[in-house]
Amino acid sequence: MKKRNVIALSILGVIIIALGFFATPLMRHARARTWDMWVIITARVFGIKGIDISEDALATTERLTMENIRLKAELSDYRHLKDQLGAPVFDGFQKIPAQVIARPIDTLNSSYVINKGVADGVPSGAPVVIRGSILLGFTRELSEHSAIVQTLFHPSTSLTVETARHEEEDPARGLLVSRYQTSLAMETIPRDALLKEGQYIITSAKGSEVPYGMIIGTVASILRPENEAYQTAVVDVPYDADEIDALTVLSLP
Repeated sequence: MKKRNVIALSILGVIIIALGFFATPLMRHARARTWDMWVIITARVFGIKGIDISEDALATTERLTMENIRLKAELSDYRHLKDQLGAPVFDGFQKIPAQVIARPIDTLNSSYVINKGVADGVPSGAPVVIRGSILLGFTRELSEHSAIVQTLFHPSTSLTVETARHEEEDPARGLLVSRYQTSLAMETIPRDALLKEGQYIITSAKGSEVPYGMIIGTVASILRPENEAYQTAVVDVPYDADEIDALTVLSLP
């Protein structure tokens, strides 16, 4: 091997060893200490005060970061449903705010008494919502200044619903029914229909009485019995029925 090649390889070896040495934990620590000293000296020379970040501030920053991620996820869902929830037929309803003034002793009756009635413009069979777009039930047994709200948990519930459309996927359609007056289920869904846990379930068009796109809840679990042509979705509602104190009746003008 030529002398100059030996020298070149030797120099290359020294460079590799040196780089490896500077990458060792000891040298990384030394570089970090050197940088810290440089920052301290520069701050003293120019009179720059240090910034002391408390543990509470760090915890708040982390919490806000997590909250931001959650809000972005909710915004994505909102954009996904915006066209459905803002349909002109929904906006065309007159909104009548009401308060719950009584609940039956037998909670399995699945109904509330509200403080608005015929004199306030409440019609029979009108959809009742909370939080603007979540369907709670329908009005029944009207008097002059009160009405019964029959919730979706009532055994007579039979409502055509579907999953919210996602991109180009066709929605899964079925019939919303009450199960033992304690939970809801979406039944008679074709077995080949795409169904996933967490999907929003919304109302399908039902003439002019129930606007399209009102939120029922989400798919909590899916039942697919063997040798059955249909599947069933157990529905999780986004509210506690025992905590409802105020609601809105939707009436066509």
